[in-house]
Amino acid sequence: MEDTLNSIPGAAELVAWFGSWPSFHDAEVINLTLNRTGVSTLKIETWEMTDKIDEAGYFVMQKHVSVTFRIEEIISLALADFSSQNVIFGLDLSLIDHGVQIRLDPCFGISGTIAARNVSIEYEPLPSDSV
Repeated sequence: MEDTLNSIPGAAELVAWFGSWPSFHDAEVINLTLNRTGVSTLKIETWEMTDKIDEAGYFVMQKHVSVTFRIEEIISLALADFSSQNVIFGLDLSLIDHGVQIRLDPCFGISGTIAARNVSIEYEPLPSDSV
């Protein structure tokens, strides 16, 4: 995975912010915009779950963030089950011939793969009380 992350602009910054590559476990796909020409985007909200429990008995989440994958020159696309809520089990990136593949592992809603010639990552921290 390290070679893959080193080849994607913005990945190292996201890793530095989290301290490692985030699992995207139970992350939610907020927006998916596909463009025939130009940039497509996949926006996902995720966080880091701690082992701490709050007063209501829930795990404490920290480092809540919105991650945007900027996708250029889509090679192939196989998506299913887009819904009113789209929670993923996880997200994997891999290098493929002539590009990068994003795989969304299903939990509830969207799942599938997007392969593109170029992928870059941007992120924006969100308020901790928005988890």
